[in-house]
Amino acid sequence: STLNSISNATSNDDRARILLALLALSQSQPQALRRNISVVQQMASKFEELVGPTLVNGNGEEVPSSEALQGKKYVMLYFSASWCPPCRKFTPLLIDSYKAHKEYVISNNNDEDVGENEVIFVSLDKVQSEHDQYRGKMPWLSVPFHKLASKDELKEKYGFRTIPTLIVYDGNSGDMVNTNGRHEHATYFKGEYQCLKGCTVL
Repeated sequence: STLNSISNATSNDDRARILLALLALSQSQPQALRRNISVVQQMASKFEELVGPTLVNGNGEEVPSSEALQGKKYVMLYFSASWCPPCRKFTPLLIDSYKAHKEYVISNNNDEDVGENEVIFVSLDKVQSEHDQYRGKMPWLSVPFHKLASKDELKEKYGFRTIPTLIVYDGNSGDMVNTNGRHEHATYFKGEYQCLKGCTVL
């Protein structure tokens, strides 16, 4: 479908070409176009409800969530903290798998089953300097420190009890697909990297 084509596009240029094609078809297929746009808007709204309207990118800049997550096959919320030993062990492995997957997507851009993933760091640190130092090692997005909820609020909203936790969402629908992504992240990341067991109970 057109919506899947947008979601699976591997670059902003590809998505721009698809959107231009949609605009060209708008006169002949206005209802289909409106349905596609409506689904994209619903997906963006779901993720904004989950993580808020803005996220921090790898350069420390706040960006709109809807733009940062557009076209991702999977979106993963990573609950972690600098004071958690298992988190400090798992984070480098997740970084390796994240980078390996990006390289895999680039080298296999003709494979329709492969799409870009995005990770969003949700910190349980209480001190911003510790949060900033820990986040600085991560290549993915993060929820702004000043918008983070308390540990109890996060646990209630997302239903996790230990960290590190990696919850996986479908990038097209915004639906949750796996609450155990930390132990099963090899299902979603292609390429070569290592895995590790262990967690910290909250």
